[in-house]
Amino acid sequence: MVDIILALLAILLFTKIAWVFQPVLDFFGIVAPPFILAGILYYLTVPIIDWLERHKIKRGWAIGGVFLLLFALLVWGILRFIPAIEGQVTNIMQTWPTYWKEFTTWLSDLNAKQTLISQKELNQLGAEITSAFQGKQGSLLTGTVSSIQNVIGIVGNVVVTVATAPIILFFMLKDGAHFTPSLIKLFPVKLRTGIGEMLTEMNTKVGSYVQGQITVAMAVAIMFMIGYSIIGLKFGLLLGLLAGPLNLIPYLGSALAMVPALIIGLTTSPQMFFEVILVFFIEWLLETQVISPFVMGSKLEMHPVTIVIVLLTAGNLFGLVGVILGIPGFAVIKIVVTRIFVWYQQVSGLYQEPETPPAEKDKTEAPQQ
Repeated sequence: MVDIILALLAILLFTKIAWVFQPVLDFFGIVAPPFILAGILYYLTVPIIDWLERHKIKRGWAIGGVFLLLFALLVWGILRFIPAIEGQVTNIMQTWPTYWKEFTTWLSDLNAKQTLISQKELNQLGAEITSAFQGKQGSLLTGTVSSIQNVIGIVGNVVVTVATAPIILFFMLKDGAHFTPSLIKLFPVKLRTGIGEMLTEMNTKVGSYVQGQITVAMAVAIMFMIGYSIIGLKFGLLLGLLAGPLNLIPYLGSALAMVPALIIGLTTSPQMFFEVILVFFIEWLLETQVISPFVMGSKLEMHPVTIVIVLLTAGNLFGLVGVILGIPGFAVIKIVVTRIFVWYQQVSGLYQEPETPPAEKDKTEAPQQ
């Protein structure tokens, strides 16, 4: 219940004063991406660095080895996957309107038998989605001056993020252990113990969430790519790779990843459609019963209703980044607010329970003679 109240208060606060934070949001929109990428890589690599350091390998050598491993994986991914993915992206952009037309035809036949919605509404829906997709495809392939500028800006941001994130990651791995003690010194002596415990709790919760979610997302992507390859689904590599990042969105990610796969499977053949469902069922079974319980460490202990509210709020304010990072961000806010509330309870004295009055003597006891 406390989580829900905090989420509703956050929604009310941001709707009233969102304009005040716009310059700050613009600044963080420029600075945050490399730090976010470096932070994600930090939580993924710091357990390896600490493990190597415990086995008598100097931290500098361990960091260098991890950087070489990441670079090798990046080069291998570029050489192995980028050409195949590029070809599938180009192909699916060209053929997707055809798949959607066949899918709407199937829906039309089904609707004619069941009379779910009017044929006019169904045709209008298909025309709008196809038109929107073709318009986006045209802007990417042909492009106007503004679209070219947008593409150049996006590419520039990606290049800056990829180039600066490793530098930030290096210093985070090298000096990360000194960050908390240095930050604690900024606070009064009486508060340092509580602040240190709060920062440690934040690091543990967020680190466990990031490590678990990224690991599960990678496992989901691999399982889908293998499963789609086995059944021979078209664009299986691209669809499986897309399922990994979408899995970072709680509850909704897996369903969103299944939609294009189901449409392509249905328009290919009824057998392929059921094979896609079978792949999804096997992946869901392995993820929920084996991978997630084994990989996920300490949970964020949030009510499902709270998660939905946070996703809606963060997605509306910050887009896709907010959807992905809203849960750990709210966990940090929850820790801070909870600590402040506990401190207020202790200082104010308003929440102390009254002392239990001493038990009255038994009135039925006979008076002493």
